[in-house]
Amino acid sequence: DGLEAIRERLRRDLDNARWFSEQVEAAPDWQVIAPVNLQTVCVRHIPGLGSGQALEGEALDAHTLDWVGRINTSGDAFLSLSVLDGRWMVRVSIGVESTTREHVARLWQLLQEAV
Repeated sequence: DGLEAIRERLRRDLDNARWFSEQVEAAPDWQVIAPVNLQTVCVRHIPGLGSGQALEGEALDAHTLDWVGRINTSGDAFLSLSVLDGRWMVRVSIGVESTTREHVARLWQLLQEAV
C-alpha cells in the first residue's frame, strides 16, 4: 500500500535523524543547535568547546566554512549552510528515498574526519 510505504519511509528517516543527532550530542566539541522535529539536524563543530576554550566569532565561521567546503567538494556528501544567531551552522537533511542508516553513519564519519 502506497500510504504505508510513505509512513515507513518517514519513520525510517526520523529514526535516522534521531540517531545522527544522538551521535553528535555524544561527541566532544559538537552541538545539535536546534530541536530535531523532522529529518533535518542542525549542527556545529566548535573546537575547544569541551575544554572551555571554544573557538568563537569569525574564527568559528572560517572553521565551519572550511570543513563543510571540503566535504562538499569531495563529492562524498552535500551539506547545506545557514546562519543562526549570526554564525554559520550546518544543516544535515536526511530524507532521500534511498538513504539508509549506513549512509548516515558514513556521513557522521566524514564529518568527524573533516574537522
